[in-house]
Amino acid sequence: MSIDETDQEGTVPTSNTPPERAQDDFVLRPEINRGERQAKKRERRLHLRAFDYWHALHGSNILPLFADLTAEGLLPFKRNSLLLDFSGQETIVRFCGAEMAPLLGGVLSPGQKLSSARLNVFAEALTARLHDQSSRQEAAEFEFIDGPLECRGILLPFSARGETAEFVMVVVNHRQKSLGAEEREKIHLEDPVSESVPDPMEPLADACKKAGDIVVHPGASTRDGLYLALSQAYRFHIEAARDPAAYRRFLKAKGLRQQQRAPFTPALKLTFGANYEKTRLTEYAAALSYAARHEVGPNELPEFLRNEPGGIKGCVSRERAFRRGAPGPNPAREKAMDTARELAGTDISDLRMDNEFGLVLVRTDAAGTAKILTKVDASEHLLDRAIDQAIKEHS
Repeated sequence: MSIDETDQEGTVPTSNTPPERAQDDFVLRPEINRGERQAKKRERRLHLRAFDYWHALHGSNILPLFADLTAEGLLPFKRNSLLLDFSGQETIVRFCGAEMAPLLGGVLSPGQKLSSARLNVFAEALTARLHDQSSRQEAAEFEFIDGPLECRGILLPFSARGETAEFVMVVVNHRQKSLGAEEREKIHLEDPVSESVPDPMEPLADACKKAGDIVVHPGASTRDGLYLALSQAYRFHIEAARDPAAYRRFLKAKGLRQQQRAPFTPALKLTFGANYEKTRLTEYAAALSYAARHEVGPNELPEFLRNEPGGIKGCVSRERAFRRGAPGPNPAREKAMDTARELAGTDISDLRMDNEFGLVLVRTDAAGTAKILTKVDASEHLLDRAIDQAIKEHS
């Protein structure tokens, strides 16, 4: 099986006859071909745009450096990307985007082992594909099909020093294929579903409603109750998103519909009621989007909202600033900088270095006097960049 490839700019035809295997697996292409018109027109496919970004980071190295990855550069692919660290004995997740979560059985937190992902065909195939060093050393496009699930993506290796792949970024677009009339009829005849079978989403929806009732009923509203209700709505959305077709049917039965620009709104309406105050629903949806963008899990959501400056209102403000493209505040960084301002520095004349070159962290006071806070244990790559910058500024 394979995903049919049409004559789109910047792509190459894909074989429809992959090698035989016991189950659907990755179908790799022999080379990545961006087409003759690549220089004239930017590649539209998400994973090939990721390849362009990866290729631009090469420089003179065999592989792009992991240290050169930037938040701005990753932004177009963030939701569809998985960043893996192979530098230790276990494969560690460094980042898991929201669109990757359904493929891996849920959101994987930074620092979590890939082996702890819920067992499913995609996770098993990905683990098998990247099992040894040689399989991670080169970029490779792939297609993956399992029943109605269709995936198209790319594996992009990164290195700590420019030679060996210690990291791999996986960028994937996926969809649920619609069944044809014959397939639907076959399912209907061979596996009839009794109308009495309960929808698996009902228990989650009931839990949402019970949590929401605590907030909605007059006199019973508490901040902790609100956080719990939002956590239940958040959990429902994540679980339901694993089966988009079933989720659409469920919402239709409830008189609701999905909203692309506000994906959390249906879950919030199930929690607080379809007639709940629209302004609050909009704010709660923005707060959940903010939490999702920071890869917060349902269990961690109440604590996350308690600790965020400004609580829910603060999350809403920062999420709206992000959507406008405005640079939002970084509370953790601001707190660290406040602490650093109180540290006692030393005079530059007192600095002693073990090596000929090195980096230091310097703070200037109100009078403009520079004080050294600490010597920086910089990597060879970072030190090289600093030396190159110094040469350019003095040339």
